[in-house]
Amino acid sequence: MVVPNRPSDSPGPNEKKPKAKCSPEKRAACIANEYSGFTAVDDVKLNGRLTLGENSADNGGIRIALMALKDVLAGKTDKVDGLTPEQRFFVGYGQIWCENSSPEERRNRAMTDPHSPGRYRVNGVLQNMPEFRDAFSCKAGQPMVSENACRVW
Repeated sequence: MVVPNRPSDSPGPNEKKPKAKCSPEKRAACIANEYSGFTAVDDVKLNGRLTLGENSADNGGIRIALMALKDVLAGKTDKVDGLTPEQRFFVGYGQIWCENSSPEERRNRAMTDPHSPGRYRVNGVLQNMPEFRDAFSCKAGQPMVSENACRVW
């Protein structure tokens, strides 16, 4: 059924679609440039273009997982061991990427592996999330708050 004069989120056939605030290419470049600034070992930086697919997936996936958690919690905010549900979520995410590797291994992987090291799979993602900042009351200028946060999805 068509309702006359009803506002719609979709543009009509003769209307232009609204432009996105930032193109997908620019969003991807933000992630690639951000990760290219991370140091794997000594003077070796990550290759943000090499790791772009995985970094984008990590950044988007954690957002989707957090949305699912909030949906399941339905407003419950009970603390466990002094941590809110969101704080426990972020701590758990960080723990899955704990790893030990030699400098030689980090150097080799920085040049060949399409996955960022665990440290940046955590810090690179969470520094882009205002939800993380809010969960731990981080302030602008602190290490886990990106001045120019990236978001692909």
